[in-house]
Amino acid sequence: MELPDRLVWLIRGFGRALVQATRRAGHSPPLPESQVMALRVLSHSGGRTPAQLADDLQLARPTVSNLVRDLTADALVERRPSAADGRSVLLVPTERAEGVLNAFRRGRSDVMARAVAGLPAEDQERIAAALPSLSLLLDRIRAQG
Repeated sequence: MELPDRLVWLIRGFGRALVQATRRAGHSPPLPESQVMALRVLSHSGGRTPAQLADDLQLARPTVSNLVRDLTADALVERRPSAADGRSVLLVPTERAEGVLNAFRRGRSDVMARAVAGLPAEDQERIAAALPSLSLLLDRIRAQG
């Protein structure tokens, strides 16, 4: 397997394994992953229109509409009038949603810290040494999109 394919395989695996381990540890919100992804985008961005959220998640607008309906019903998302355009709404995570996400982030960090601590010191050092290169790679990928 070539380096780019190995990286894609590992990154996908890390993401899934981390979510699963965080759920097993009891730190993950009892929400479908699509809802968690939507909340993450809204939290990081400070709010998005439904069309922007659909673009961010690369989902069809009807799918996002269903996500938003469910998140609103669970008091995780609020619809606010857009300051830029009075005809559109801005989707904003509620305090409850931020609490759910913060609990997940803490749990995810805890899971990762325990996994890293279980590695031999030389492997921890290799991973730490690779972080600047991985950050540069992430920047390059973002620049392509």
